[in-house]
Amino acid sequence: MFKRFASGIFLGLCFFGAYLHSKTLFSLILLAILLIILFFEWPQLVPFKNLKFWLVSFFYPILPFLTLIYLNQKYRSFDILFPLYPFIVSWIADTFAYISGKFFGKHKICPAISPGKSWEGLIGGFFGVNIFNILFLPGIKFFPFVVYLQGIIPIMLLSLLITIIAFLGDIFISYLKRKNALKDTGDLLPGHGGLLDRFDSVLFVSLLILLIIIVSNKY
Repeated sequence: MFKRFASGIFLGLCFFGAYLHSKTLFSLILLAILLIILFFEWPQLVPFKNLKFWLVSFFYPILPFLTLIYLNQKYRSFDILFPLYPFIVSWIADTFAYISGKFFGKHKICPAISPGKSWEGLIGGFFGVNIFNILFLPGIKFFPFVVYLQGIIPIMLLSLLITIIAFLGDIFISYLKRKNALKDTGDLLPGHGGLLDRFDSVLFVSLLILLIIIVSNKY
């Protein structure tokens, strides 16, 4: 746990430091992460079979990363927090779920796919995301439908949806790893595994944010 959190803090400072430096640098880092995942980690989970591989890969992981780059390029100058939102809530959900599951996890959700995932962990993840959203979400002026997210109940419902989507992103990669007899997608990040191990929830949440943006533009 110490190794996981120490490396996470260090990598987080570097990651968010790049974001604060410039949107160009951050977009280039996201593009580099996508390329590493696409050519070194993703083929271990999905067989490389020409056109079929690229059709699948467009929706995951290419489209989620393009969404993250789009958020950074379009909204960073107007709202410093909105482009980071998918990262922050996903990693809060993961961190609180990990801690809650470590200390209180007794009831497993899907032990055949991911033995470490528990209902107690999922509740802990929801608690962390909900606290963050209550404190910060009303101040993110470019978040779609933010005018309707001022009350506790709407924020709780959004927090629950985000927690479930983040969980599904994690389980999706866990399923592919189990199917291909892999413990991690790589060993690039000490205590975390590969880049895809760290970004799996973020990528699913980014697609949710993209869907919310698309729907909000119709109304």
